[in-house]
Amino acid sequence: MQQDSFYREYGAILRKTERPARYIGGEFGSCNKDFDSCKKRFLLVFPDKYEIGISNFGHKIIYDLINKRDDLLCDRLYAPDKDFIDLLKENNKTLYALETKRCPKEFDVVGFGLQYEMCYTTVLKLLEMSDIPICSSQRDLSHPLIIAGGPCTSNPAPMASFIDAFTIGDGEDISIEILEKFVQLKKENKLSRNEILLELSKIQGVYVPLIENNTTKRIADLTYENHPTMSPIPHFASIQDRATIELRRGCGRLCRFCQASHINLPIRERKKDDIVNLTKEYIKNTGYDEYSLLSLSSNDHGKIEEILKDLNCHFKNTGISVSLPSQRADKFSSGLANLAQGERRATVTIAPEAGTQIMRDRINKNLSEEQIINATISCIKNGWNKIKYYFVIGLPFETYEDLDGIVELIKKVNENCRFEGLKYPQITCSISVFVPKPHTPFQWARQNTIEEINKKIEYLKQLKSSVKNVKFNFHNPVMSQLESFMTRGGKDIQEFIFELYKNGSYLDSWDENLDVDMYYKTANKLGLDIEKLATKEFKSDEILPWDKINYGVDKSWLLNEYEKSKQVISTIPCEVKCNNCGVCANLKTHKVLDK
Repeated sequence: MQQDSFYREYGAILRKTERPARYIGGEFGSCNKDFDSCKKRFLLVFPDKYEIGISNFGHKIIYDLINKRDDLLCDRLYAPDKDFIDLLKENNKTLYALETKRCPKEFDVVGFGLQYEMCYTTVLKLLEMSDIPICSSQRDLSHPLIIAGGPCTSNPAPMASFIDAFTIGDGEDISIEILEKFVQLKKENKLSRNEILLELSKIQGVYVPLIENNTTKRIADLTYENHPTMSPIPHFASIQDRATIELRRGCGRLCRFCQASHINLPIRERKKDDIVNLTKEYIKNTGYDEYSLLSLSSNDHGKIEEILKDLNCHFKNTGISVSLPSQRADKFSSGLANLAQGERRATVTIAPEAGTQIMRDRINKNLSEEQIINATISCIKNGWNKIKYYFVIGLPFETYEDLDGIVELIKKVNENCRFEGLKYPQITCSISVFVPKPHTPFQWARQNTIEEINKKIEYLKQLKSSVKNVKFNFHNPVMSQLESFMTRGGKDIQEFIFELYKNGSYLDSWDENLDVDMYYKTANKLGLDIEKLATKEFKSDEILPWDKINYGVDKSWLLNEYEKSKQVISTIPCEVKCNNCGVCANLKTHKVLDK
């Protein structure tokens, strides 16, 4: 559909909706190919609002890689807000992709990015609005292949009835391989849909629920060519409105609650010169005045200070600044603080995760109180007066003394400031609730009940009164319980997700949309106990719903790490010494460090 005819057809709807810029496409940096001339068409769907999805780096990678090929087309779709859905329905209009303005059912492959469990019902609603059958078993060769990738595919069971195939691991190569294979097999016109799914299940990294095949994750090389240096610039401010450059993938710290560190092994660092050149090119192509050096732990890169020195020199007096995600206190020096400061000062984020040393050892943080305090004081001395700490409560084996430690840590920072003659910083503590995740040492652990978490929150609020320069932000414990329920759920919660969708559940990751009563009433109707399942402690010999998915880490190693947590024993990071988790041997790979 041409842009002018699109505005004639949808103009009245766009004028009535709250944020029409979400739905018009045509952003600077978007790729506008002719739909009919490309015979292999991929639709990338992010089941959340435009301003969230357009910031997702994984989607930027896939969008860029597919569209670099002349014979392939990749378009985008983000979940529309409820007002736009109502307007489409009132005017008998269909959902459409941003660039081509074509209905999703016209594409060959529709790929969903599953970043968060609370988006599951949104996926079903988007299928409905695309006139695609909700259940995989109801689709035939006239329908597109529905695939899903992202961290939530670490446990495909909850969404197995609705997705044809899940991609496990890195998506760079596998997305193109699935697209080409599916189009080829359809064109040959010899196989049924189920037979095609069987053939796709033979691709490494593809899990097909119909087959229930044991699946080993896919690993991609972090080449210069596989990194975007251009991406669509949103029409209005998104949550990450900056150029993003990936420093490294994977994290050898292996904190026992962290899923991302375990499912993204081995560590792979980009070369320093590649990072510097990618940043320069991305900024030049997009015009952003800020760039983010992305990693699970940015200052673990062996040459982070050299990278920042080169970039600061290049961007000097331009007003272009750097953003570093959460920092490792043991690697954060005054030199790094000055380099990260760049042209502008902002908040420094440090993640102690726990308040006491015994709890940091249990979760394998490999971080001492002295290192946290020294990093904070170093930041304050270098002009950073806003500090953000990340903490997690409800961790396995946690006591109230561990909660005391959160406030005691802040008091010690203040004492050091007083001793050094420094002004107290403004401290914000972002406090989340522990959620046991698949493929981690804590996957067997129970989650605290909502009652237990609320008592801990009230306890911390009372302690806070003794410290004036701190603000506490708590994550919603109900949301965390629902996340725990779904992240470790089996096939038995597929019907639960379907019932929620039928009852109107949509964009539930937003508090204003979440109907908590509906979740618990629906579960009760189906004979499910959300709290019981969320707070369940799995047995060590129990078959887990996600056991068919292999990320390379030995299950016996994960279990041993859980036992070490009970005994308060840390594990050395794999950057320092191989800890025999199994990834490199099992996947015939190795870590890549820029040394």
